[in-house]
Amino acid sequence: MSNDISAPDTLVQLRAELDALDNEMHALLMRRAGIIERVARDGGKHGTKIRPGREASMVRRLLAQHRGTLPPQSILRIWREIFAAALIIEGGQTVAVCAPDESCDIPALAREHFGPLTPMRRHRNPLQTLSDIESGAAQVAVVPPPSDEPDGAWWTALMGRGNTQLSIIAKLPFWTQRAEGTPLGDAYVVAAIRPDPSGHDRGLLALEVNADTSRARLTSIVNAAGFNATNIWLKRRGDFARALVEVEGLVDDNDARLLKIHGLDAPAITIGGFAVPLDGTP
Repeated sequence: MSNDISAPDTLVQLRAELDALDNEMHALLMRRAGIIERVARDGGKHGTKIRPGREASMVRRLLAQHRGTLPPQSILRIWREIFAAALIIEGGQTVAVCAPDESCDIPALAREHFGPLTPMRRHRNPLQTLSDIESGAAQVAVVPPPSDEPDGAWWTALMGRGNTQLSIIAKLPFWTQRAEGTPLGDAYVVAAIRPDPSGHDRGLLALEVNADTSRARLTSIVNAAGFNATNIWLKRRGDFARALVEVEGLVDDNDARLLKIHGLDAPAITIGGFAVPLDGTP
């Protein structure tokens, strides 16, 4: 008889502990929201408020100290919701999303990353999507990854230095080990801000070269200037070509190494970068 009584009693105690923890967690969430309100009120951020580099560094730090049976992916999902809620407190944002067809996973990737309460606008091609930022209809754009296809060269639009200078600031998804039912593929995030460092990043350089310049040659001249090239995309047009070069580490516009890249038709420029996504380890 005593065993029959103790088991329910223990369960009641454990449930009481869970209720107390839930109250504490919610109190902390309210306290965090209050601090974000103060940041917004005191002018902590201006313009586009997203800071993907800081978010990435926070998630990496928390996952590095994570222990126990709670799945790491759940930690990321919890914090993505907290980040999205914080942006709402700070005034919100609208995300423009490129979705060439109904089978495209990019809208789902954007929704997974920015949260279900974030307003989104859909477009059929990348340039229409980017134009939403320039018009003020959106603060962030999510577009397909670069490719050798015509629509895959959207990044050349970032080479201009107009009134609204756009930069690549993040890559999706941030957790690359995809579970069943999660959207596949990847995408890039563009905004009218520069990428902020996370401590483990990739930079993106845009170059203009002769049309017959090979990827091997581009890798050689970029590495000779002191970079470590990890990927290259080429858009050939007539007698010249534009190249997008991914390198280790973010690159500032004033980086002296840019001037050391020889054999170009125009000076090398930076068009953004991103925090390296997690592959299952912090």
